[in-house]
Amino acid sequence: MNNKLLSKKRTLAYTFFAITLCMIGTFLIMEIYVRITRPYYDLWEKTGRVISESPMKQYYLIDAFSAYRGKPGIYPTEGNNLDKSVNKYGFISSPEIDLVKPKNTIRILFLGGSSTAGVGGKNLSDDDTWPTLTSKILQTKFDKHNIEYINGALGGYSTFESYGRLWSRARFFSPDIIVLNHAWNEMYYFNIVDDILAHRTYSDGTWSFDRLPKRMGRYDKYWFDHLIRYSQLFTRLRLKLTGRSDWVIEQNLNVKKNEPLLNHYDKRALEIFRTNLKLIKESAKIINAKLYVIKQPTLITSDTSDEDKKRCRYGLHGFGHEAHVDAFNQIYQIIEEEIDRKYIIDLTGLSGISENFHDHIHPTKFGSEIIAEITSKSLENEIKYTMD
Repeated sequence: MNNKLLSKKRTLAYTFFAITLCMIGTFLIMEIYVRITRPYYDLWEKTGRVISESPMKQYYLIDAFSAYRGKPGIYPTEGNNLDKSVNKYGFISSPEIDLVKPKNTIRILFLGGSSTAGVGGKNLSDDDTWPTLTSKILQTKFDKHNIEYINGALGGYSTFESYGRLWSRARFFSPDIIVLNHAWNEMYYFNIVDDILAHRTYSDGTWSFDRLPKRMGRYDKYWFDHLIRYSQLFTRLRLKLTGRSDWVIEQNLNVKKNEPLLNHYDKRALEIFRTNLKLIKESAKIINAKLYVIKQPTLITSDTSDEDKKRCRYGLHGFGHEAHVDAFNQIYQIIEEEIDRKYIIDLTGLSGISENFHDHIHPTKFGSEIIAEITSKSLENEIKYTMD
């Protein structure tokens, strides 16, 4: 009896030992695979525990006239298996293009922020950005002409940077049509009107990627991070399962976690946007290009559900939902006042529809396709006129 019991115990021990070895072996194989095939993630940098190199320095170059431009190359994107490209002139998700426009060619220049560039939220592949889709639709309809496009947008761009990029760089490509898409990023300066000259600079007036004024993190901290920090496999699983955190980003802007957001913003900032819009409009006239302005779609509306509000990063601007609704409406009103109706592309019909957005402003692949359909339809008459 004792021998049988002892034999069973040994069998169980061997089984447990074998299973443990298999688990360790499997873990080691997967860990080695992740380290070989994936870029290294420092969990302490991701959670803002240590000051890391500015992510902008990895993907952008300082530009004398528009703060920064894309660094040429192909970059793997975090959280999925698609790549984003930047052509030799620093234009994201754009094909290589000659400076001199070929004959029988119509060029479209898209200007905007991350929702136009296809970054932020969840990155879209080059082929899934709405500027690319818009151009492909138009090329199919007007196959006797060559439709070329330039995505002159970048994450973080406002009308300040778009204006700088237009007059200093993009104009030399002789665009026939310019499509402008701005609203959300304008609101970054809406509460600094009295200090607007310091926009895009550090406290000492300089601007570079060489240092960060504060810790940067995109994920919340957890106690178990100390147990998994040195494993790339567990680090990636942890980041995927917990997701990005609005709080960490807001914390970087000195917004206290439990402090309510403002219910107002400085209305004087609207005139800054108006003037920037006028400058872009006059620049388009000077280079003989037609300017179309989009009324930017957003998840933020008066009817946004409480669940969807959780995806809207109001804290990036320091003011809350109702103030954002008003700011969007005020920007739309300025567009209507400054731009002829036939040159306005109204995408607000897409606003507030959850499936169109990853978050407050960035379109899903589905949303991108709808934007492209509407935008291409709005540009058809201009293409016909330009061809004639």
